[in-house]
Amino acid sequence: MSPPSRPAPCPSCAEPPPAQAAFCPRCGTPCAAPPGGGAPEERRVVTVVFCDLVGSTALAGRLDPEALRAVTLRYFTLMRDRIEAHGGTVEKYIGDAVMAVFGVPVRHEDDARRALAAALDMVAGLETLNTGLGRDYGVRLGVRIGVNTGEVVAGTDPAARQALVTGEVVNVAARLEQQAAAGEILIGPATALAAGPAAVTEDVGELALRGKRDPVPARRLLDLHADDPERTRRFDTPFVGREPELAQLGLLLDRLAAEPRSHLVTVYGEAGAGKTRLLREWLGGRAGAAAAVHGAGRCRPYGEHGSLAPLADAVGQALAGAGPGPFAALTGGERAEADAARTLLRRGLLADGTPSPSPDDTCLALHVLLSVLARHRPLVLVLDDVHWATAELLEMTGRLLDELDDAAVAVVCAARPELLERHPGWGSGRLRSLSLTLGGLARHEAAALAAAMTGGPADGPAEVTAHARRAAAAPARAPDQVLADALERAEGNPLHLEHLLEHLLAMSAGAPAGRAPAATGLPPTLQGLLGARIDALDPEERTLLQLAAVLGREFGRTELAALAVTETEPAAADPAADCAGLLRRLVRRRMLEPVRRTLTADPGLRFGSGLVQEAAYDGMAKAVRARRHLKAAEVLSAQGAPDAAVGPHLARAHHYRTQLGGPGGTDPAGRDLRDRAARTLLRAGAAAQARSDLPWAADLLARARELCVPADPFAAEAARRLGEVRAAAGAAEEGRALLTEALRTARAAGDGLGAAHAELALAALDPRHGSAADAARRALPLFTAAGDDQGIARACVRTAQERQRRGRHAEAESLLHRALTHAARADAEPERAMALGAVGISLWRGPTPVPEAVARCRELLDGHGTGRPTVRAVLGCPLAVLLALQERWTEARERLAEAEKLARGLGYAEAAVFVPLFAAEIESLAGRTGQVPALLDAAGRACRELGDTGTPAAIERLRARTLLEDADGSAALDLPDPREAGLPPAESADADGLRARAHALAGRTGRALELAGRAAEAAESTDSPVVRGTAALDLARTLHALDRPRQAADAAAAARRHFAAKGHRPGQARAAAFPDPPPEVMS
Repeated sequence: MSPPSRPAPCPSCAEPPPAQAAFCPRCGTPCAAPPGGGAPEERRVVTVVFCDLVGSTALAGRLDPEALRAVTLRYFTLMRDRIEAHGGTVEKYIGDAVMAVFGVPVRHEDDARRALAAALDMVAGLETLNTGLGRDYGVRLGVRIGVNTGEVVAGTDPAARQALVTGEVVNVAARLEQQAAAGEILIGPATALAAGPAAVTEDVGELALRGKRDPVPARRLLDLHADDPERTRRFDTPFVGREPELAQLGLLLDRLAAEPRSHLVTVYGEAGAGKTRLLREWLGGRAGAAAAVHGAGRCRPYGEHGSLAPLADAVGQALAGAGPGPFAALTGGERAEADAARTLLRRGLLADGTPSPSPDDTCLALHVLLSVLARHRPLVLVLDDVHWATAELLEMTGRLLDELDDAAVAVVCAARPELLERHPGWGSGRLRSLSLTLGGLARHEAAALAAAMTGGPADGPAEVTAHARRAAAAPARAPDQVLADALERAEGNPLHLEHLLEHLLAMSAGAPAGRAPAATGLPPTLQGLLGARIDALDPEERTLLQLAAVLGREFGRTELAALAVTETEPAAADPAADCAGLLRRLVRRRMLEPVRRTLTADPGLRFGSGLVQEAAYDGMAKAVRARRHLKAAEVLSAQGAPDAAVGPHLARAHHYRTQLGGPGGTDPAGRDLRDRAARTLLRAGAAAQARSDLPWAADLLARARELCVPADPFAAEAARRLGEVRAAAGAAEEGRALLTEALRTARAAGDGLGAAHAELALAALDPRHGSAADAARRALPLFTAAGDDQGIARACVRTAQERQRRGRHAEAESLLHRALTHAARADAEPERAMALGAVGISLWRGPTPVPEAVARCRELLDGHGTGRPTVRAVLGCPLAVLLALQERWTEARERLAEAEKLARGLGYAEAAVFVPLFAAEIESLAGRTGQVPALLDAAGRACRELGDTGTPAAIERLRARTLLEDADGSAALDLPDPREAGLPPAESADADGLRARAHALAGRTGRALELAGRAAEAAESTDSPVVRGTAALDLARTLHALDRPRQAADAAAAARRHFAAKGHRPGQARAAAFPDPPPEVMS
């Protein structure tokens, strides 16, 4: 992205030194560091090796200084050679100690294993060295080694004359070395985990290390097995998915058997996609060993192996698997030729993996032997990890396929897509070449695999298996969230899923009971795997990838290009063009992928894997993250991005600066950054709340509140809004505590408006904090004076709801109209929905005839419901009841089901109360009383979970009415006296009517008539034909139970009139079905 910096002139002689020179070649003066400090520091997981001589003081006393120097140099040379042979870097020599790092400047996916292999080679090499030292100087050397793995801050430029790594990992490695005995290698727990089961170790207990407060568990390294798939991968779980690929491979065997011709098959897939497992399943479980003779070999990234060693392994296995049978039938010259070929290969290829005596001879010998094998059964040679293959191996593979053109031979290669980056022409131009690409498993397949890995059902908590290398670290049970997090982050990659599950389960073992661990951080194995892939990028590509990681999983090209400009030195000619070119390369490398392709919009990009984004982000030093997040906030603000996009960048910049002890919350710059971040997040959270996006609002508001201090003028608003959101989502206690905090903070700051908001929200949440209507009446003048549209809407709705409880729906109408006007002006969806829901209640319970009320509801939905699911959910419930009043049962239930689905998706906890209540009302109207109790039970449970103390009374009244249909008055008799309970008229009429019927059934005439009269009187004070009709019908049933048929018939007729005026068909039918008095009574 920026041109390479020119080396600064020598400070002594002014001569420009060569690039990367540590010293001036003319005068020897140390060279100055290049401008800009070279590559930025990074955070990365590395493995540190400390090796020290044992008894060096005594050795110095025995040898002449010159001899001592010669011995020490031979020792240092040996140690360096063994370290570098395994890909490590010697950082420094400290006296007689050597410190080496694996993972800097370049990461490998197996750095921990390389470090252990190097440590064993250092000890083994010392034995050989001691033979010569004993002969030349009469001495023997002994070493002790400590190895530890963990995160460090690393300088990735080994030419920079400074420490490559810094961190506690280094100190622990040094302390482990000091605890080791001569010839012993002690390793830390993270190293053992990262190296995997190939490392043979024994426990040495917990060691008290100097400088560490807690003891460190350590292990003694005994041996290191080869990193064969059987040891490093799990083949003990059921094979899932990949049916299309298995089918294609099965067809290949059919073609080989039907037409003997050579085939090349390449199975591509990212690391961990399951290439090896697929081929094992194909040749072993699914196809059957009898279908073909096969052998397998694996390419390795480093080490002393012959260039054709994988082919040698595959051929050797195939020959062993076929046995002597194919060759026993040969005669004469053909047999002699086969014997000669076998002898040649045994001395060359099969002995050391080299094409000895020559590639031509080796190819010819292979042709002879493999042709014989393929006559009896198809021959399949599997070459795994071909992306690490040497050019000689690929060339020999191609030649062999050409030579075996008329033989039933298939060479099946498993490779990562990097193979095509190194060898773009692989497989092209070959007639019988097949490529298969493995993507991620489908979600249900990955869930089944996770269940098998953890020993439980795919859709729930799981027992952890006793898999030998996992059992010690895993807890007894995996929380649901652990499985969900692992499935989400692995994105169908089996290896990623395995290691994420192992990592998260280990973390959950230390989490509080009942809580899953935070889904943060990557296990060391995946850090190494993904980090190595990122390190393979060019520096400019890596920088751009990190900038993209700052922006998020998905981002726009324009914003990334603008952010990249901030990283570019002024000398860059065209940073925008540079960025576009780098992006194309990152897409080709599958780091990024396009997500939106339109002619007008900015074509977006996203990380091909979320774990790659995590690895790229984790690789940046915190100071770099802070700077880049701040720049990202500036870029997004300049582009007009919403607060929700800008605020998190400001918050993260502040977070990292505070962590590093830089500008935090005490100096002016830190206070300004904190203030900007908090205000921006608060605005974003308020906007999300206004859209009814509860999860996003809760996240933004929680971050805003974390940044607040009590003295901030916006602290009360942050606590209050977060309390409202948490209460709406069902966390009533947390919401109540936050609202109480907001009220206290606002009052202390003299913030009358904020206090009014908090007081109203508290009263609406819990009647124990006072009447919501009283709080609304006190707050409304303050909201009006401040022009607070959202506050005005809330206050008007709460006041209107009090009118509705009294049954005065006409009075509520004007308040609700005002509430709706201000909610629309504030563009606040929850307040709009709350006002419209209350309008719907009045249309149901109030004097508006049902046909007109239905039409009005539909009109309101058309005007306010488009794009507002909260409105459709809340207004859909009373509309469903109105449809039931017209006996349109199917439509009513469908409308309620839609409302329930919308409410569930929005996350409003109160939906668990009101949806069952509305459903119970509909089923009660339909006469399906058997359905009602379960619905009321569900609503009651939800009330208890939410701490709702107001709704249960309505639930119990509806339960009592349902039981009275079966002449059971027990629940009605348990209802409290409305006068003592202070119930408003509409609720009093309902309760007293039910109590009157229960007393009548019990034969208490006087009490029954008294209560029925009270119910009728309360109903008459309302404007609700539903309340009046219900009270009249309750009176009729009371009189009927008291054997007063004439009076009962008059009351039923009154009920019919009220229900008819409303258009309440079920009520009319029930009143009309009331028995007429007998003739003698009528006369």
